[in-house]
Amino acid sequence: MADNGEPAGDAIFKRFAIQSTPTTLVLGGDGAEVDWFVGYRPPPESFQAKLEKILKGEGTFKALQAAYAASPKDVASIFGLARKWEARDNTTKAQEKYREVIALDPEGKAGSYTDENSWVTASYTEFARLLLATANLWSPNPNPAPVKAFIAQYPKSRLVKVAYMKMSNHYVSGASKEEADKFFSEYTARFPDDPVAAAMWLARVIRDNGPAEKAVELADRLRELSAFVPDPRISQMIARAYDLSGDKDKTEAMYGMTFMQDRVDTLASNLAAYADYWAEKKENLESAAAMAETAARIKPGDPYFIRRVANVYCVAGQEAKALEVYGPDWLERSSPGLAAQDIRNYATFWLRQGKNLDSALAAAKRAVELEPRTYYHWTTLSDIYAKMGNKPEAIKAAERAVELADTKSKASMQKKLEALRGSAPVKK
Repeated sequence: MADNGEPAGDAIFKRFAIQSTPTTLVLGGDGAEVDWFVGYRPPPESFQAKLEKILKGEGTFKALQAAYAASPKDVASIFGLARKWEARDNTTKAQEKYREVIALDPEGKAGSYTDENSWVTASYTEFARLLLATANLWSPNPNPAPVKAFIAQYPKSRLVKVAYMKMSNHYVSGASKEEADKFFSEYTARFPDDPVAAAMWLARVIRDNGPAEKAVELADRLRELSAFVPDPRISQMIARAYDLSGDKDKTEAMYGMTFMQDRVDTLASNLAAYADYWAEKKENLESAAAMAETAARIKPGDPYFIRRVANVYCVAGQEAKALEVYGPDWLERSSPGLAAQDIRNYATFWLRQGKNLDSALAAAKRAVELEPRTYYHWTTLSDIYAKMGNKPEAIKAAERAVELADTKSKASMQKKLEALRGSAPVKK
């Protein structure tokens, strides 16, 4: 491991021309570069999968070099090498390879590439031309003209939308107000349903501190476009637009306490759903447990999220940990503030596990005491008695469930009762 800023680390950074951190660089026994990737995204299993793929020689820099040496006119290999160099911020070598792609396949007939970030698919040549055109947009003197030329050359390409998006950063901060208005008018007219177009224009209006009317117009449009998947960054931008107009009520409604609490609730639910997904598959359980625990911390005291943690532990065979977080001690501590349904859920959880049945029975009895006329509580009580082999009490509870059941549930409950009666003598 090499740390930037330390003598040994600096020497390695210099030797391999590493520009960004973290960079994972895999070397062969001869010290030659086999492959690399820049950045890190959890979970760690994803990082491990990338390393395993490199060790198998799949799509590595070394493999691409070998393919290129064997067939110097193989456009796919050349484009792959260009992407590798671009990932290392070696724009000189990347651009050299992009130009090679264009020279060998000017009509773009040699194959296509799918960008892993935008999921847009286009020919190697189209990508090469766009990436060359956008190369200087982040330079001290950006020039969008090559990108506009690309759009004119490929007006129907799926990369046109990407081209506009890449140019938008320049027009948010590096152009005059008049130039920006013209560009964003064109961008939003061409892609009226793209929230990115509206968001970038709004960012420019906010940067210019108005006009407030335009800011509110764009904010309302952006709010409509992003309603299905709200993004906190977008919501903050919309709130700033309402601020410009002096509408404090809309600002609070858009980005106030209620908004953030909704986001917190959504995050906890998403984490729990992730945990449930992997628990159901019985895979990735360490990550599932970590996400379930995070959800429970976000929503402290909420039985639903605590139950999700216990579920992952049970699937992982860690019953002791499940009992620690969602066992008899938890029930005793929490019972005074729990609704009957939460107590019944506890009983049902352990009934399904076939564990901790004494505590589950006590919980089911408590749920019946709290809501004696609720059919489901008696059903759970009957099921637990049956699981514990106490058929007479199971029958009594089932009889009460039949009495309370609605028309839809009565038939199935009656069948369950008959099965119980047929499997054991009834004690008077």
